[in-house]
Amino acid sequence: MAKKEGNNIFWVGFSDLMTSLFFIVLVLFVVTYVNNRNTIIAQDEQLQVYKEVENSLMPLKDNSSFTYEDKYKRFLLSFDVKFKPSKFEIMDGNLERYQETKTNIINAGKKLKQVLDDVVNSAKEQNRENKEKVSYLVIISGYASKLYSADTSPIGMKKEYDLSYNRAYALWEFWKKEGIDFEEKAYGELIDLQLSGNGWGGVGRKIDNEDNNQRFIIQIVPKISNRKL
Repeated sequence: MAKKEGNNIFWVGFSDLMTSLFFIVLVLFVVTYVNNRNTIIAQDEQLQVYKEVENSLMPLKDNSSFTYEDKYKRFLLSFDVKFKPSKFEIMDGNLERYQETKTNIINAGKKLKQVLDDVVNSAKEQNRENKEKVSYLVIISGYASKLYSADTSPIGMKKEYDLSYNRAYALWEFWKKEGIDFEEKAYGELIDLQLSGNGWGGVGRKIDNEDNNQRFIIQIVPKISNRKL
């Protein structure tokens, strides 16, 4: 009789244990489901932002001043900006076909500014509606061509990287003097402008004609904060 009562107590205890485990697993399932659902919703919202950015950039893709490289998600100035050796300032005497190039650079800057104005206005609207912090990273990169007579020593390479950065800086400075300001107060810190010099590096270089690597590249990347995935 005592043995039978002992077995009953065991099965009652075992049943209580399994019931407790069931509820623990159920709670874990619900918590995991909610977390995954929130992650999916956040990712979907971010995807919508990226799609809106793509739509906002369509005017640049359709503009003759820019060439869009879909593989690298970036824009190139579609016209030649040919500096004379070791030159970087955008001024007469430093560029081939200076007047033509100057006009093209101004037109490209105005179009880029117009598109960024629209992008910023859209970001402000999104931030009001969704309480998100949507901003944009805008990168202006200068590149250098690697000539056959180039100095490939570490010192020579550093000079080329410095030169390509100076060209990016000169482009930014030239646009700003023309009233094309990508850091104006009206943007409310929604544009994070960065200048870079890629020298002989970077992806997508032209291997068939090194002269064509003397170019400017523009990248516009959305950034989304205040949202935990």
